[in-house]
Amino acid sequence: MMQPVKILGGGIAGLTAAINLKQAGIDVEVHERKEFCGKSTGDFQLMENWIFEEDALAALKKFNITGNFYVKPWYSLEFISPSLKRCLKKSSEPLMYFLKRGPMEGAIDRALQKQVIDAHIPITFKSTLTVNDATIVAIGKHKPNFMMTGISFPFDHPDSVIVLYDDRLSHKMYTYITVADKIGQLVVINPIERTDHELRLDRSIKRFEEIFNVKISTIAHRFAAPLSLNFLKSARIDGRYYVGEAGGFQDGLSGFGLMYAFRSGYHAAQSIIQNDDYDLRWQSAMLKPIEVSHINRYLFEKLSNEGYEKLVNMLGSQNPAIVKLLGGDDLKSIVKKIYHHSPSYLLHPILFWRKLSPLYTFLLSLPGRLLSR
Repeated sequence: MMQPVKILGGGIAGLTAAINLKQAGIDVEVHERKEFCGKSTGDFQLMENWIFEEDALAALKKFNITGNFYVKPWYSLEFISPSLKRCLKKSSEPLMYFLKRGPMEGAIDRALQKQVIDAHIPITFKSTLTVNDATIVAIGKHKPNFMMTGISFPFDHPDSVIVLYDDRLSHKMYTYITVADKIGQLVVINPIERTDHELRLDRSIKRFEEIFNVKISTIAHRFAAPLSLNFLKSARIDGRYYVGEAGGFQDGLSGFGLMYAFRSGYHAAQSIIQNDDYDLRWQSAMLKPIEVSHINRYLFEKLSNEGYEKLVNMLGSQNPAIVKLLGGDDLKSIVKKIYHHSPSYLLHPILFWRKLSPLYTFLLSLPGRLLSR
């Protein structure tokens, strides 16, 4: 009799793999080192909806993910420059989805755990299973190179998603705040080797207090988590299938990882079911956007505050030539272009702004030239 597939890690990727293996009639067991599956913090997380062609919720159905979990579509994103210039961009289709994370009712983690239990898949909590004894590895981050520090707090403010670019707060990355159902969450991301993460978090809190003209007097939770923006060319190592963060499946530019977790778990399961090459399978489905995101990460890290100012100015420009360069005024269309062009059509001209400034000045002057004729 074939031994059950042993999955080490009860997060998004591991549980997705378990569900699909069981549906194919393959015995599977989940080993989780905690007392519950998924994240330990009860917060909101954004699931991106622009990297892949199909809608994220439609993709979850294809991956056999069911259950009653909190989900809220989101259609806008506000960008703020180092000088606090603000630009609100909107999308006609869902740009992202708010999901609850953690062990509480309504969280995607809790819904997946229930779906696994309902499918009669055994889960061993506080498991001591080692990587060497696992078939699918779904734990840990592959060589983290960034650190996220943040707070959650009660915030009586309309639901929002805001990104602030400022190297004084977040070096080579960004600071962001989300507000959902009166809960605010502020996160600052910096290279992991920095020694001033807490100081930069405190500066970010003060900056957002200035932006919102409020005082964050009650902090419900402080947290920190590593982030890996490296990926493995091969996720099939020593006969094991690496999925989610363990396989380095993460967006290289902005750090989004939920859809990569679902997709890598699904493709690992399908590779076992079909007895085919896992690397060929996931590379065919996901390698191109990952590679483009890492090229854009390389360009983004060279921008600095001067480049961030120009980036926000460009996003907020109503000049027809600039709007055409962006691919329109719809934010989802803009970011889809960023993720399907290599090197980035948007970041590249900003990076080499001085060389292109005469052309940009000419483009800005076109409406006046045409109207004066």
